Amino acid sequence: MNTSLAPVRSLDSDTLHLPAAADRARLSFTDRLELRVGLWLLLRSARRYDVAGDHRDHARRERNSRARAARDHAALRAHSLGTVRT
Repeated sequence: MNTSLAPVRSLDSDTLHLPAAADRARLSFTDRLELRVGLWLLLRSARRYDVAGDHRDHARRERNSRARAARDHAALRAHSLGTVRT
């Protein structure tokens, strides 16, 4: 983790001392462009990961629902056949 721009606090004082790297007033155009592209790539990969996770969760829930319906149907069928044959 890059801590060159992190604020520094001393233990005996409440004043905030910024490192020398943060003294620059503005970032250059290329720095801003790099940050925006990096953020865009990060958000894009996070969205793709969420979509894959949503698909897996939906498929798991669908399998569970079908299995539960099959068990209910089998139990109802067994009960129905048991009451008919006496």
